Amino acid sequence: MTPTRRRLLAAGATAGMGLVAGCSDLAQESLAASPATVSPAALTETGYGEHTVDELHIERTVGRFGLERTISVRNWNAEYDRSLALEALGFGRLQMAVVSVLSTPQIAVLGRTFNPVGEYSTDELVALIQDRYAELEAVQYVDEEPVSVLGSETTLARYRGRARLVSAGTTLEVTMLVSQAVEHGDDFVVCVAVFPRSGNVDAEREAVRTLLAGIEHG
Repeated sequence: MTPTRRRLLAAGATAGMGLVAGCSDLAQESLAASPATVSPAALTETGYGEHTVDELHIERTVGRFGLERTISVRNWNAEYDRSLALEALGFGRLQMAVVSVLSTPQIAVLGRTFNPVGEYSTDELVALIQDRYAELEAVQYVDEEPVSVLGSETTLARYRGRARLVSAGTTLEVTMLVSQAVEHGDDFVVCVAVFPRSGNVDAEREAVRTLLAGIEHG
């Protein structure tokens, strides 16, 4: 799985949600989130490794009554992965299990602090990911469970779908776990995990829960 492929399946797909066209009354012209990352202890326990921690800079020009200005939003995407054995499918070991943590700043409009991410359900988050990336197909909701992220209880929803593995020229059945955003400090934090359904799905879900419990922010 190439780095581009990993990013495609990860929460980086939601990076553009930090700013919407209707926010022409923003009190700030520049907003920046703090990175949200997974603790070394959680990585050691689950066998995941850090792939990248990237700042995602988004700029939008908004206008009202003939006046325009540029709004700058800086999000962070931390991405972790590990190899899974897929010999039964003829692939050997591939970097297939991916967990991403997106932090995006809250937005102040007319004295009210908000961010579209904080308003979205997991279904809406998944729809945004699918809209941006055709390689993730036929995604269907399965179930959900409560989890704790940064001391707040949120929903972790499970979906099934297909991911096109471009480098291998094939399609794999995958599980995708998506959390609803949690508010922490001045930011919202969202988590996304994707892994094949050919392995030990229960063990992989438990690993994801461990990673989510180990998230550190700001």
